[in-house]
Amino acid sequence: MNISLLLFVALFLFLIVILIVFLFWRYMSGGNSSAAIAGVDITEEPGSTLRKWDCSSNNRQLVFSGVPAGLTPYRVPFNESELRSQKLEGFEVLLSIAADVRFRDSESREVEKFGSTVTVWLSYNAQDLLALRKTRYKIGDLVPVKIVPGQTNWKPFAADKINYSNLNCGEFGGVTMEVDSWGDPPIGWGSPKSST
Repeated sequence: MNISLLLFVALFLFLIVILIVFLFWRYMSGGNSSAAIAGVDITEEPGSTLRKWDCSSNNRQLVFSGVPAGLTPYRVPFNESELRSQKLEGFEVLLSIAADVRFRDSESREVEKFGSTVTVWLSYNAQDLLALRKTRYKIGDLVPVKIVPGQTNWKPFAADKINYSNLNCGEFGGVTMEVDSWGDPPIGWGSPKSST
């Protein structure tokens, strides 16, 4: 065989290997923005029937505690401009959209009812604070909001299910909420919270 042909074949194979490695790395690092991203199971007790899932992104913590075993939360891509165009009820300003999370069972079916109470921790990030600064409201006016399943409007989470005790805790202040169902609501931050 001709030496130049051997060099050409070797170079061609080398480039193919590099391309495969690049595509594999891009896929594993989340380069496919249209794919759902599973939360990270951070349960301290491996045999626990209630799991703890981290779905944090963009320097904003989003953690689900007390999730029944067999359910996995997935962050799914969303159209921000479309969601921002939805009607606001119970608050005046939509500051941010943190995530769109769906829960799926072991057979990839979406699940809306948990069967028990799940605690959600949602923190704000620097972008949320910058958006808040552009309004007349303060950190104490932040309220977690969601798209109401089956409707196309934003509403605050139920006031009696929100714990604001960690709202003013610096960079990772936030709230905890108790929910027994989820549907597929995108969630985020709005302002001001209702006085009732």
